[in-house]
Amino acid sequence: MELQTERLLLREYTVDDFAAVHAFAADVRIAEYVDWGPNSAADTKQFLEMCVAAQGDAVRTNFTLAVTFANGDPFGSVGLSVDHGRGDLGYVIDRDHWGQGYATEAAASLLRFGKECLKLREITATCRPENTASARVLEKIGMVHVGTRTADKLIRGRWRDSLVFSAANSIAWHHAK
Repeated sequence: MELQTERLLLREYTVDDFAAVHAFAADVRIAEYVDWGPNSAADTKQFLEMCVAAQGDAVRTNFTLAVTFANGDPFGSVGLSVDHGRGDLGYVIDRDHWGQGYATEAAASLLRFGKECLKLREITATCRPENTASARVLEKIGMVHVGTRTADKLIRGRWRDSLVFSAANSIAWHHAK
């Protein structure tokens, strides 16, 4: 599976992506805002093995794609996990590429894929309240802040809040009201 945007190629991971993925997944600056990492080599290897295995699932529920420039190494990741007609969106971009719109471009593409191709009723995403850049990305791609989960994630020994964003397909949204 591949998704092409104006500047990016979102493609399936391979085990050959290890060095590029580990470069950003092991970065302590990225781990500040997520509930994983910084990755050890074993963590990155396990992540790539999980991504490759999901590609062969008869009923695919995990679409985690490498964020790359055409024919380039990954400098980020965007993912959509699916369960019972709903999806959960996430993304990470290496620190050197922050602030250039790549997260917005990649997340918008996968959100569109979830709505149009998978026909998901709702797609949600979360971010830490202090991660204002990520909250702006979610708003830019049309997701709406619908609430805050208080102390919902244990991250490095501390309970942390999550802002919750949602994008509902109009038909499902209409019936839910």
